[in-house]
Amino acid sequence: MAKSNATDEQLIGAFSRGDRAALALLASRYERQLLGLAAGVLGGRADLACDAVQETWVRVIRFAHSFDGRSSLKTWLYRVLINQCHDLRASQGLTLPARSVPAGDQKATPDEALSNSEQNTALQVAVDRLPDEKRIVVLLCYHQGITHERAAEVLEIPVGTLKSRLHAALEELRARLSSEATP
Repeated sequence: MAKSNATDEQLIGAFSRGDRAALALLASRYERQLLGLAAGVLGGRADLACDAVQETWVRVIRFAHSFDGRSSLKTWLYRVLINQCHDLRASQGLTLPARSVPAGDQKATPDEALSNSEQNTALQVAVDRLPDEKRIVVLLCYHQGITHERAAEVLEIPVGTLKSRLHAALEELRARLSSEATP
């Protein structure tokens, strides 16, 4: 029976040997992170994000035995998820939708909540408008908070390429946000 203090690699190994509880533990560790990343890649579409995450777990179930430990399990999961998001967008001919305005901060005054909401929406829209290769780098490094090295591993690119994409993405975001802020 899987233990909650087991490493990810121990859990995937236990699952591949038939321990279903191990998969449940992995899901409890990663479900929210995967949903957040998928929503970012898919322009905030929660319905599609759920589909991508579900298909990711199906792939984990089918291919757990092939996980060889060359990368961390988290890296492998993110890579599978990003591929699922790309496949889903391509199969449905999706373009990223405009985001709706998120709910405001309950502790903020109405004026602060409106300003914060507008800033968050502007940033989300600007990130959504980035080309895929830049948007995914921003999502991995800032939304998921993973290191440049780990993000490069997820994307199967050199760290220098990741840093170049991240720099270009941040410059593009700065330019878009500053042009929208000036009347």
